Amino acid sequence: MRRVPAGRLGEVLVAGRIPRGSGLPPGTSRRHPTWGLTFVTAGTGRYRDSAHDERIRPGTLVVVHPGHPHWYGADPDGWDELFVVFDGAVFELARRRGALSPGRPLVHGLPVARWRHRFAAFGERARPTDVEGRDAEAVDLLSALLEAEAAGRAAATTRAHRGDDHRRWLEHSVERLGSDLGETLDLRAVAAETGMPYETWRRRFRAETGTSPYAHRAARRLEAATDLLVHTGLGVRDIAAATGFSDERHLIRRFRERTGVTPRAFRDAGR
Repeated sequence: MRRVPAGRLGEVLVAGRIPRGSGLPPGTSRRHPTWGLTFVTAGTGRYRDSAHDERIRPGTLVVVHPGHPHWYGADPDGWDELFVVFDGAVFELARRRGALSPGRPLVHGLPVARWRHRFAAFGERARPTDVEGRDAEAVDLLSALLEAEAAGRAAATTRAHRGDDHRRWLEHSVERLGSDLGETLDLRAVAAETGMPYETWRRRFRAETGTSPYAHRAARRLEAATDLLVHTGLGVRDIAAATGFSDERHLIRRFRERTGVTPRAFRDAGR
């Protein structure tokens, strides 16, 4: 493999695909003399260097910078990858200007079908035999890398926004379920406030918290009743009314189920 590209701007040296590949041997660190990329289309693994320790999944692009020590490898079942080895002044210029950086060795979340087609093209066609063709291929590859970085940033922004949306609906739900405990709360209205159908909201809430919305609100009522027992002189009947229990007996029954004692016994024990 030549170290100096035949093209004036750069060239693709070799490209292809590896089914059920393993990546680099575990426990090793490698410095490649040229540039390279690996695009994983199936399977999972890991990438490590001095600043990164990240999972690799389908749709992850690994960009290898010359001389940069790193390791990446597949999990035991292996992965399917496309690879391109390349070199040249156009890529070094992109690195000096910050368009490509060893501080950003991974691009996550690329649509597999689209980018499989984009990177596979370099392995499916014959290498150009003239300088102009090699330069054009190098520029095409650089364009693909820059497009991939932009797409990865857009995907990361989308994931962050989804995370914000996720936190907002859950925080809103928890806040609503824990407020105005003495009042009747329409759970379907709370679901509507999050923009979800009731059954979807109920399932997602249980998946996130381990309990149903109804049980979550009931637990907050018992917590509020306990706090009033400890810190106020209100009678059990008034506490039941303040925390949304239907009557005093309802509070006593639920409190006993939770603590094994009646509210009055609990208060007396704390005096």
